[in-house]
Amino acid sequence: MIKIAVISNVKEIQGDGLEKMVNAINKQLSLHFAPVWAVESQAVVFQDVKTAKSLGYYPVTIQYEIDEPTLGGYHAVGDDGIPYGLVKYSSRTSYVLSHEIMEIVHNPFLKKFRKTTGYKENEDDPLFVEEVADATDGKGYLIDGFEVSNFITPDWFNKTHQEGIKYDYLGLLSRPRELYEGGYISWMNVRGEYWQAVLTKGKLLYRKLTGQTVASQTKDNPMVYVLGFLGLCALYLVYRIIKKSKPI
Repeated sequence: MIKIAVISNVKEIQGDGLEKMVNAINKQLSLHFAPVWAVESQAVVFQDVKTAKSLGYYPVTIQYEIDEPTLGGYHAVGDDGIPYGLVKYSSRTSYVLSHEIMEIVHNPFLKKFRKTTGYKENEDDPLFVEEVADATDGKGYLIDGFEVSNFITPDWFNKTHQEGIKYDYLGLLSRPRELYEGGYISWMNVRGEYWQAVLTKGKLLYRKLTGQTVASQTKDNPMVYVLGFLGLCALYLVYRIIKKSKPI
């Protein structure tokens, strides 16, 4: 069971309003997300981060401002090794909160990657970051009057299309690795380079996030990734860059 603590530092979302928002997200986690991703989780309202951490909860805090002002929210792993999330107060607070909570629930320590077919021509199968709400970013739906985030299914990472397969919860995507308008995804290629694809006005735009190599190749099979301790440390540091590089 993944336990999430929701802390609000904004006066507009407190008391009964905060409880109702978190209850709506819990409905999403139990009724929609858990059957798809096979992970149990629960979000609970807390008053402070310190208490939440002491009881084994991963804190997600709503604030007027966050340390990445161009973002609506992000999640990472703190220096104490505990996953956490920050959400910037806005007209879509519940949507961003849902997005970050689902991603922490599925990939709390930022170590889950999936090898599949890449976007770029002549690119060997890269390792995609398993982020469940980035590819559908921008699209939500209502639960009890609160907007929550759409999310992809495990089949989104498939190499080939199959009829009758849902690639996201709302059924808006028609093929594997498709992005919703404004959605994005990040990956690492065989050379250890990190890239991000963003769908903007119907076009896929690519940008290189870092040139740091965190994987080595074997002579027998260039797609065998050898990640040692130093590689994992570098992977985590670069991933924090990836999460903080996501578009608005």
